[in-house]
Amino acid sequence: MIRAATDKDAEAIAALWTEAYFIEGEGGRDTPYARSDFEQTQAAAHLLVAELDGAAVGVVALLAPGEPSRAVALEGEAELARLVVGSTARRHGIGRALANSCTELARGEGWLAISLWSRPYQRAGHHLYESLGYRRQPERDSTDETGFDRLVFRLELEG
Repeated sequence: MIRAATDKDAEAIAALWTEAYFIEGEGGRDTPYARSDFEQTQAAAHLLVAELDGAAVGVVALLAPGEPSRAVALEGEAELARLVVGSTARRHGIGRALANSCTELARGEGWLAISLWSRPYQRAGHHLYESLGYRRQPERDSTDETGFDRLVFRLELEG
């Protein structure tokens, strides 16, 4: 089940982000995530959680066009961020369901496109995004303030 995240999800979501971006991740994050990271993200984004058997097993944030914390989205674009599925729940379509929920939400808001960035090593994510219609935007790739590369993908939301 995909639903809006609540304050009760804070610790589980921080743990999911920590697993994906601090423990497994390569670049950018040098400390585990905390409740304050959850609170900052929840205040800035539509924060969705995937729940399985009563536990949060996945999460994604969707930042609206114009939200100042977007990292790569251009004017008029929403930004998908921090899509994570816990290691014990991967390969069951949860990431796809979370990303599709963001697409539905963005279309419902009348937004024109969604952009996102990913690290070069996150190849499974790249395959997922491309299978959902996201297209690489190599001309928009950049290096972040920590010295690690960001690869940009964009989904046009027509109709």
